[in-house]
Order: sequence, then structure tokens, then C-alpha cells
Amino acid sequence: MKLAMLAALAVVMVPVSASATMLERQTGRAIRNAGHWCGHVSYMTVDTKVSTPKRRVVLVTCDDGTRYEQYSLVLSADNKISSIEKK
Repeated sequence: MKLAMLAALAVVMVPVSASATMLERQTGRAIRNAGHWCGHVSYMTVDTKVSTPKRRVVLVTCDDGTRYEQYSLVLSADNKISSIEKK
């Protein structure tokens, strides 16, 4: 019984992990394409203090073990990046 629940949980968790990894890669690529440095996206969170339904702000941390940068990404209502600012 426990093994079956563990297997079912693993099947459910794989797509979430894969989509999170893809989102991190796309975010890192968008930051680099805007001319900023981003070795690896290690953390992302929505800044609920300044976000609105039409303007969502996402805080992104990039690092590679030796360098560390933080960015603020502003997303429009259609979830497209409208600006990237270094924090």
C-alpha cells in the first residue's frame, strides 16, 4: 500500500518538477537575452507587496556558486516580460 502511494506521488511530482525546471531555464534565457548575467536561476517568487492583477513582479535569484545576482521581472497581464531590473 505504501509503495503504491509512493509510486503515485512520484508520477504526479515529475511533471511539476519538469515544468519548474523549464520555467527556470526560460527565465534565465530571458534575463541573458536582455543583456544581464544569469548563470543559473536558483530561486523565483512573486513579490506580493508590489504586484497587482495587471502587473505582476517576480523576484529572481541567479547564481553559479561564485557569483550572485537578483533581478525584478515585471510581467504584464498576459504574462509577458515588460521589464527586467537588477536589484
